[in-house]
Amino acid sequence: MSTGARPAGGVPRTPRAILFDVGMTLVHPDGTLISAELAAHGVPGVAAADAVAALQMACDASHMRLPAGHDAVGRTGFAFAGALGLPPEPAVAALRRCLTELDLYRDLDADAASMLQALRDLGIVPAVVSNSDGTLLEELDRWSLREYFDVIVDSTVAGVAKPDPGIFRIALDQLGLDGEDCWYVGDHVVNDVVGGMAAGIGEIVLYDRFDLYRHIPGVRRITELPGLVTLAREALAGAVVG
Repeated sequence: MSTGARPAGGVPRTPRAILFDVGMTLVHPDGTLISAELAAHGVPGVAAADAVAALQMACDASHMRLPAGHDAVGRTGFAFAGALGLPPEPAVAALRRCLTELDLYRDLDADAASMLQALRDLGIVPAVVSNSDGTLLEELDRWSLREYFDVIVDSTVAGVAKPDPGIFRIALDQLGLDGEDCWYVGDHVVNDVVGGMAAGIGEIVLYDRFDLYRHIPGVRRITELPGLVTLAREALAGAVVG
């Protein structure tokens, strides 16, 4: 069975630590909740998986300046509606309620804990760099994930958010490592790929769970979390051979 690894080419440098995003990487939105909220706003029939895939793709729109007159959630909502071919007003309203009023992130990735333990068994230090609302430690406790991480950086606590490279550097300073000695794993092109590159992280791995970004050149991707362990083992084996 495939592990979902989609290397960008060549064996990456061995990581001493791997930094992780949390939302949509280790814990996922509940697509059934989004679908139900869309139905409540007059847009029934959207499949749960399609709703989550559209949200993943749409989140990068929060950084754009258009549509004018909308906040980050509104811009995300318009992109979300467009991805699903829905009328914007009810889709934006439904998504706003999901993102601001409901407990949307309910689905722990089935491979998260085993993947993190496998990395620790390889001698690689896991850490977290995530945009959050100040409750990241509590959320990691909720999912029994906190014990796996040596360093946890919550954007609200740190006072800086991705894609600003400063949040990555806070984690690197706490780890006592240079960026080139680390990998970063996340699901968003702007926050995670662009932000991590700007911070000088040695290898960026895009968790492309819905295979949305297969046409982007030069981006190392995985489609499921065990693929990250495969990449790490390949890097370790390459270092031994070298």
